[in-house]
Amino acid sequence: MSGESRLAQDVAERQTAMFASFVGQGRYTTRAALAAASRIPESTLRSYAGGAAMPLHAVLALRPHLPGQAINMLTEPGGYRLVEVETSDTNWDVIAAGAAGLTFEICDARKDGVVDHVERARLRTRARGLIAELSDVIGDE
Repeated sequence: MSGESRLAQDVAERQTAMFASFVGQGRYTTRAALAAASRIPESTLRSYAGGAAMPLHAVLALRPHLPGQAINMLTEPGGYRLVEVETSDTNWDVIAAGAAGLTFEICDARKDGVVDHVERARLRTRARGLIAELSDVIGDE
C-alpha cells in the first residue's frame, strides 16, 4: 500500500472513530445539532461518519462545534494538531486538572501491572483532550 493510500485509510478510520466518539446521543453533540450549527446537511454528516472523504472546508466548518481533540484525531496521522490562531487566556486550572486526571487514570490502569485495550483507549481519549489544551498554550507564544 502506498504511503498516500495508508494516510487516507488512517484518516478515514480516525474520522469514523471521531464521529463515534463525539457525535450522537449522550456524546458531545448530536448529529442534528451539529448539522444545524455547521450548516452541513445531516445526510452528509452521516456519510462522513461512515468514512466518506471529508473535504478541508467541512472540517473547518465543524471545528467551532467540536472539541479540539476531535479535529486533532483527523490531523494526527499527518503529524499535525490544530492550534487556534487567536489566543485566549490560558486556563491553567483546566490544564492542571487534566494532567492530574490523566496521571490518576494511568496509575489506575497500571495497578494490576497490565494496561488492557479498554484502558488504553480511555487513556488515549484523555491524553488527546490534554494535548488539545496544551496545544492552545503553545500557540499563545
